Amino acid sequence: MKFWLTLFFQIAIVSIARGQQQKETMLSGTIFLNNKEIEGIFIKNENSNETTNSDANGRFAIKCQLGDILNFSSINAETKRKKITKSEYQTNSLMVIMTSKTIDLNEVIINNNTITAEKLGVIPENQKKYTPAERRLKTAGDFKPIHLLSILGGTLPLDPIINKISGRTKRLKKELEIEKKEHLFNRLKTLYKDDFYVMNLKIPKMYIDSFRYFCIENQFLVTYLTSGNKQLLELLMSELAVTFNKKLSSEE
Repeated sequence: MKFWLTLFFQIAIVSIARGQQQKETMLSGTIFLNNKEIEGIFIKNENSNETTNSDANGRFAIKCQLGDILNFSSINAETKRKKITKSEYQTNSLMVIMTSKTIDLNEVIINNNTITAEKLGVIPENQKKYTPAERRLKTAGDFKPIHLLSILGGTLPLDPIINKISGRTKRLKKELEIEKKEHLFNRLKTLYKDDFYVMNLKIPKMYIDSFRYFCIENQFLVTYLTSGNKQLLELLMSELAVTFNKKLSSEE
């Protein structure tokens, strides 16, 4: 009788332990590089060794558990490691923004006599320069209710309306927002090297890129970054580092 009771409790303990283990979930995500969905990114779950690749739309799906580390790599992009957070695990969704690999040059020669379109008189000087995403949005047009007033003059613009209905304008706005964030990310990356984050802000090296993305979501920091106010920028980064490290501790 004692043997069977012992066996029963052992089976019960094993069953409870298995029930408490994290369940695998199929996590879906999209990968962006240079504001576009990127195909052929190799994704590996470092915990389970499961692998997959992003498709032509930058999308992928891979099994993972809470806290697993996903490794994203490509010959054209900087390798990125991402720890699955509780929010991403629960929503089964993830957006990954990768950066292009940079090539270090031994020597850069600056020619002060560079010929530009402005110097040749092709375009006026000090004219606003648009980024690729800004040019695409400007060309597509952004429909606003005021455009309806053009009906009275018989000059109703069709492109903004068609692009609004088809969802193209919304997609272009999303690309423009991603482009802005990538520009801010690269500016922060250029301004402060990895040692600054590790030594001054106590950010673990594997989470430096995640902290940069965390920083550019703060509007005050974006203002200091774009205006070049390094004193206020570094002060705010120190405060954000405390919050970020606490968040890391709570997720581990």
